Amino acid sequence: MRQFQTLMLGFCLISSVFAAPVSENIMVGSTSRNMLTHVPSGLEKDSPLFISLHGMNQDAPYQQGMAHWEDIADTARFAVVYPNGINKSWDLSGNRDIDFVLAIIDTMYNRHQIDRNRVYLSGFSMGGMFTYHAMGRIADKIAAFAPVSGYPMGGSAFQSSRPIPIIHTHGTSDDVVGYSGVAKIVEGWRKRNNCPSQGVTTTPYPQSKPNSKSKLDFWGPCDDGVNVALLTLDGKGHWHSNDGAVGVHSSHEIWNFVKNYSLTGSSIVVVPSPRDSIFNGKFDQGKSAWTLNVWDGEATGTIDNEEYKIDVSSIGTENYQIQLIQSGLILEKDQSYKLTFDARATASRSIEVNVEQHEDPWASYLESVQNFDLTTTKSTYSFVFTMNAATDQNGRLSFNFGGATGTVFLDNVVIEKTDAPPTVISGKMHSIQTKVSYSHGNLFVKFDTQKNKQVQLLVYNLQGVEVVSKTLLANNGIEQRVDFSALSAGRYLVQVRSGNLIMKSMNILHY
Repeated sequence: MRQFQTLMLGFCLISSVFAAPVSENIMVGSTSRNMLTHVPSGLEKDSPLFISLHGMNQDAPYQQGMAHWEDIADTARFAVVYPNGINKSWDLSGNRDIDFVLAIIDTMYNRHQIDRNRVYLSGFSMGGMFTYHAMGRIADKIAAFAPVSGYPMGGSAFQSSRPIPIIHTHGTSDDVVGYSGVAKIVEGWRKRNNCPSQGVTTTPYPQSKPNSKSKLDFWGPCDDGVNVALLTLDGKGHWHSNDGAVGVHSSHEIWNFVKNYSLTGSSIVVVPSPRDSIFNGKFDQGKSAWTLNVWDGEATGTIDNEEYKIDVSSIGTENYQIQLIQSGLILEKDQSYKLTFDARATASRSIEVNVEQHEDPWASYLESVQNFDLTTTKSTYSFVFTMNAATDQNGRLSFNFGGATGTVFLDNVVIEKTDAPPTVISGKMHSIQTKVSYSHGNLFVKFDTQKNKQVQLLVYNLQGVEVVSKTLLANNGIEQRVDFSALSAGRYLVQVRSGNLIMKSMNILHY
């Protein structure tokens, strides 16, 4: 078990509307137990599971109302369970509720194919005490632990089957489970994990909020690459504090810690979300951040020499029924973006590309879905679009392959902010008349003006690749010739620009 990336930064997130958690009953032995579950729409296979326990004399709805894991789960893509304790309490000495947690993991795996190696346990008050109890019983089932405002008040044996990552969160003004007892417990687990004796203290925490009075003590790396952290909330009492405006948002900080751990020790790629750019566009981190949806037909996706390879063996009735997507993209209203990607196929074919909502009704943000004709040669394709809808914190890019069988390779996918597309003024600008004609491998451009003015001639192939860029001087109606003989025969888009304005735009067939 080891930690792969330390991200103790604030988790920036805009609240979203989410469905209310669902009440479910499961059998634990012969006893029916209850829990609230929240599973984001379309949750991908092998996503994490987060279990959040309530305090004594509280219940799952109360815990949900305090911790509000749904916003984070919808964006970071993991399932959440709020279990209900028997008589609103937890068994801190035996296996009654240990078995409940294990049954929750099994149930969520069977129903939603969660990743058993990325299950995280957190609890408030008595739930925090139970979290410590679970460290000694099921450290082989839980990847990381996050107790809040609770610890074993009678002491701890500090025994676990392996070194375990822990982040403990506690308010200094807690008058129920006193803050004064926290240091001894954290120190015991620091020693058990063989962490450095000298930790690193960050204050104020987060550093991006200078008015915060909280601090973070951090010890690591420890054995097996785990870490131990104590998040101290100055002046906070006995509650789960999500004071994100000026201080610490506990749920965000807990997620930023635990998400870096897995039971397997295999590398975890932490996908930042939300983000305003494509993550893993070169596919050098495997399939991370990408999901292949096959709604109809048959297709598989693999990584082949750091390219994404899609093999379509049978098609659906719509192109989008076989699609490779990346969600979690911030698309800002009125901002223009340029999408660029490299692609090839084992035989000539077309694909669709769309930028859209990641939820029903899946509205497209493009004036029309883009179509690209691929060849067996790897080529670069691009287009520019402007986000005319309201800002979307969870937009997505979709490559749609359902129109034809065969194999497609993708690479170097980039979305970047750009200037707005030029405004087309047909045939003239600033009273400059522009004439463009083509004949036998030559392009002729003529300007009707007495002024000397530099303009740009740009030529694109049908894949959107710029193949000619030439500066012309618009003066005295002199016709200027541009030699196309170096270009392959085919159709091209020709534009004459002055700054951000198009003076002339036309398609020509070069032969």
